[in-house]
Amino acid sequence: MTEPRFGALRSVVVYGAGGHGVVVADAASCAGLEVLGFLDDQRAVGEVMAGGRVLGPARSWQALPGVGLALGVGDNALRRLLLEPMVLAEIELATVVHPSAVVAKSASLGAGVVVLALAVINPGARVGRGAIINSGSVIEHDVSVGDFAHVSPNATLAGGATLGELSQLGAGACVLPRVRVGRNCIVGAGAVVTRDVPDNSVCMGVPARVTRQLEG
Repeated sequence: MTEPRFGALRSVVVYGAGGHGVVVADAASCAGLEVLGFLDDQRAVGEVMAGGRVLGPARSWQALPGVGLALGVGDNALRRLLLEPMVLAEIELATVVHPSAVVAKSASLGAGVVVLALAVINPGARVGRGAIINSGSVIEHDVSVGDFAHVSPNATLAGGATLGELSQLGAGACVLPRVRVGRNCIVGAGAVVTRDVPDNSVCMGVPARVTRQLEG
């Protein structure tokens, strides 16, 4: 077994046994972490998933020494909602980094971040708690990714760009250098963001334009 790349944890349980959870479990296993199984509030105890079995609902799990909880839920708001009871229960959030990802020494990753295969996080970048840096995405130098944000597969944040808390950058989308995408935004797949996007906005296209507003 290879050594884990981040933190002192040796084992994890993955919260969420859907498609994203299975991918997180695989990334954790590839990084040298023992995956004990899944927690899921909608699936039967003992159900077999790729990478392990369902151990029970979230409320059934209690903190164990050396065992972290990896967030395998794709919904940004739900990941944030899950954080508070985990902290109160003194459950350690695992930061999972696939071994094929490249993370600069000066980049910072918050608790509960997941960095998937072939992603790149360059020097000076800051990734907030519970964020997803998905497969093949690029986080360039000095970028800021907010808490519980999601950078989708093959998306790019160019140097000095910002993706706000709870926002999602769609698959293959690009935010140009020093451009800010606000809090709770959705950027459509393949969009090119050339100017700042206000909070609670949906934008799409090349160049990206705001098409509607979301509730804050």
